[in-house]
Order: sequence, then structure tokens, then C-alpha cells
Amino acid sequence: MTEEQLATERGFASERKNGKARTHFVFVDVLNIVSCFAVVCLHTSLGVFSPQRTRLWAFQELMQAVFIFAVPIFFMVSGMNLLDYRKKYSTKVFFKKRFVRVGRALILGSIACYLLFGLLPGLFYGAQSIADSFGFVDFCKRFLTNSIIDIYWFLYSIIYLYLLTPLLSKIVHDRRLMEYAIALTLFCSILIPAVKAIGINEKYFSPLLSWPLFSSSALLYFLLGYYLENYGLPVRWKAPAWAGLFVGSAALMFLGGLCWNGFFQETMRTEYYNYLVGTASPLCVTSAVSLFMLCKTLEPFFQRGSDKMKLMIRKVSSVSLGVYMFHLLLVNLTLGGPIGGFITLGQTHPFIKAIVVYALTGIAVYIGKWIIAKIKQIASSR
Repeated sequence: MTEEQLATERGFASERKNGKARTHFVFVDVLNIVSCFAVVCLHTSLGVFSPQRTRLWAFQELMQAVFIFAVPIFFMVSGMNLLDYRKKYSTKVFFKKRFVRVGRALILGSIACYLLFGLLPGLFYGAQSIADSFGFVDFCKRFLTNSIIDIYWFLYSIIYLYLLTPLLSKIVHDRRLMEYAIALTLFCSILIPAVKAIGINEKYFSPLLSWPLFSSSALLYFLLGYYLENYGLPVRWKAPAWAGLFVGSAALMFLGGLCWNGFFQETMRTEYYNYLVGTASPLCVTSAVSLFMLCKTLEPFFQRGSDKMKLMIRKVSSVSLGVYMFHLLLVNLTLGGPIGGFITLGQTHPFIKAIVVYALTGIAVYIGKWIIAKIKQIASSR
């Protein structure tokens, strides 16, 4: 049996938690895959930010509404996996494991993208500004302000959540405290923006309720992931009900987005209004929670699948971080010729482009990880 197969067998083997065996959750791998693809879909439908009364723009709005759950689900999975880290290792080990992984990805990804944008600006949309000021000092400034590749905001946010995790881990085993923290964060990060969105002046809320810690929707999703997995909800719905709630919330976001941007009026907005189809929208919270619960409800079905199927799902899931880090390179590729034309078909077929970009990036990341593993294996054998 190869080293990779041994690692896989260990992954599928039962883990010990509180004296009870717990198998690897396949639904978490499924959520990683679906959310990673959703991120790609959001970035191949960015034409939505230039409102037009066309079928293509409406379809892009639909893609945004259906896939806006992407990053919230990532936060939920992280919270589910990390908020009880004290059962597995110390805070020192937690920081070492998490910061090394995320910090290394952030630094190396930023360096790679900065070099590509700076040395080959003609290949990537919007890269000329980096080439014009290319240099070490410029890199440091852009790295500190997330101005190299802006989708890395997720990594900066997850670092913030990691810093809070030792504190949050102290309350996760008290259900009432968890519910209090979730309610407070829901109120500050979701309900107050909703009140502002319907036209009530924010001056009535800012002095008393603008609390930076609890106004983070990322924190809300982080807490929700652990709560839903360990405490669940009072309703005991089956998969079709959760699927219906997900479809309903996405449909309301889609129709609301069309209306708020003037799609059915004589003149449309000149600037896209994305509050309703955004991560701070109550409908997005509903969408993310319903998708999480849908996949969790389907866990018995996933567990009944063959080991080969579960292994394949886990392998695809394992490239999610790499796909997130580098898919925008293909999305923004402006290379001419048949290859470039195939990549840039998002102008008319954004969903097909998302499939192509996800598949190509995933294959490239998997090959890269395989090469690195082989190099490490050769180096260790010496």
C-alpha cells in the first residue's frame, strides 16, 4: 500500500472523541467542493456589477443569488472543525497548525500572483497597475492592504477568526452562551444592516450598536457551523424540506436583486446594488444554513457510498484551497487564440466558464500537490 493510500485509510478510519468512535464526515467534503465551485461561479458572473436589461445580466444575477453561500459555508465548516480544538491539542499547537497552513498559503499565493501580474501584465485583466509599480516595497504595501488579488480577503478574515478561537472555544460547550453569542452577532451583523437597507438612517444605530467584534458576519457563520453540527435546530426536517428552503431563499434573492436594481422599471440603476444578494443578507444566512443542514441530513446517504466514491470526494475536496487561491488567474486571463477564447467565454456563458475554470484549476492544483509530495518523498529518502 502506498503512502497516499495509507493516509487515505487513516482519514476514513474512526477517530476517538470522548471515548466514542466518529467517522470522517463526508458531507463536509461535499460542502467544500460545492462551496469552492460556488466561489468560481461568483467570479465568472461579475458582469452583474454593470447592470443591463439583458438576459445575460439576469442570468448572472441568478448565479450570484444561487451561489452567494460560498464563503459563508467555508466559515461554517471552519467553525465546526475548530471551535472544540481543545479536545485535540493545546492552544499553542492550534496556532502553529492553523497559522502555518493559512499564513503559508497567503504569503506564497500573494508572491506567485504578484510575480505573474507584475512580469506578465498583458496576460491578466487589470494587472498593468502592478507592473507599473512593481517592486518589493510595492508588494509589501499591497500585501498589507490586500491589493494583490482581492479574493484573499477570506484568508485575512479567517486569521481574525483564528485569533478569536481560543476565547470562543471557552463558550462552545455552553449551549445558552453559544445562543447568546449567535443572537448578538446576528443582530449586529445582519439585522442592523437590514434596517439600514430599507432606509432607516444609520445614525440611530451607530453610537450604541456599532460593535466591531459582533458586527462581523464572518463570526456569525463561524459560530453557526459549530452550533448546527453539535446542537442542531429545533426543527427535524428531512432533506427535501431543507432543499426547498435553499431554493426559496435563492429565488427571493434573485427576484429581489432584479427589482432593487430596476430590471422591471424604465431605467435601471447605474451601479449594482448587492445588499440583498450579499453575505450580510438575511436571505444569505437562510441559504447557507439550509444548505449546511441539507448536506448534514444526507450524511447517512454519503456514508453508505462505496469507499472508492468517498475517496474520490475527499480527493476533490483536498484541492479546494488551491482552487480558491488560483482560479482567478484563469478567470482574468486575457490570452488570445483558441485557448484564450475558450477561457474567456464567460462573456456569454458564465456558468460554462465556471465549470471549465474549476476543472482546469483543480487538475493543476492536484498535479502540483502530487509533484510536491514526490519531491518531499525523494528528499526524505535521502
